[in-house]
Amino acid sequence: MLRSALASLVMLGLTASVLGAQHASEPAAVTMEGEGAETFVLISGMVGGTAGFDQLGSLLLAKGYRVLRIDPYQLSLDSSDVSFAAMARRVDAVIGRYHIRRARIVAHSQGAGVALRLASNYPDRVGALYFLDSGALACNGGPTLSASLRFVPMLTRLPGGRSFVRQRFVDALRRSSGSPNWLDPTRQRVYTQPVLDEVDRVVAMAFRLARAAEPESLATVVARVRAPLVVVVGAAPHEADIGKEELDALAPLGSLVRIQRLVGVGHFPHEEAPNEVLALLLGSGTLVASLDPG
Repeated sequence: MLRSALASLVMLGLTASVLGAQHASEPAAVTMEGEGAETFVLISGMVGGTAGFDQLGSLLLAKGYRVLRIDPYQLSLDSSDVSFAAMARRVDAVIGRYHIRRARIVAHSQGAGVALRLASNYPDRVGALYFLDSGALACNGGPTLSASLRFVPMLTRLPGGRSFVRQRFVDALRRSSGSPNWLDPTRQRVYTQPVLDEVDRVVAMAFRLARAAEPESLATVVARVRAPLVVVVGAAPHEADIGKEELDALAPLGSLVRIQRLVGVGHFPHEEAPNEVLALLLGSGTLVASLDPG
């Protein structure tokens, strides 16, 4: 994970409102598109939100699938409980509104922690799991936060402060990518603008995330998972990359787990290589049956 205080902030790409209380100009915490009989549920991590799945969502829609995108961090932005278990409960409630069972769940980064609890606690919702550059995460807490993070909202109100924070955010995204070519001006706005618009609430949530505790151990959660899992690892050197311990924790799942490494790709496979990710989701990619992250 990124380790500086400011980087901790920019890895919290959260938007302003909770479901049912959104302004028209804000990104949605939940979007549903398509009329297909089979549903893909795309769960975002701390950055990008539902808009981070624009490319992959469009590809799935073109193949005739129904696509439900959920940002559990936006849904939980003002909640006192920001554990993975609590976010999975909120995601389950959203999926239930659409009467979805046995969906294919695709989760990026910290969203995989939510998806893992969803599969463990609400197994009827999950037909298959796909983790994008993430494994089994023990808790939702991010890096140790510096007290100086509290001054970031003030910084954004100073002349040039928003531009400074925006550029640091974009720099962090680049360092976490195998290739920065996907970060055109439009994608930069998608990832940075929500943070800048609601920086006070984002910082407040950052400190709640740092203190978040799970009600069950990771081993207990993993032991209940029965859905097959594909872990897509960005093989290019990058910050915020998947840790060996995240893969080791999945070992009890045995043959249910498959690992796919994408050459030249970093922490954002769905942005950097959406067509390759699509092929894996549809079963036409080559899987590496190994839990060795080397």
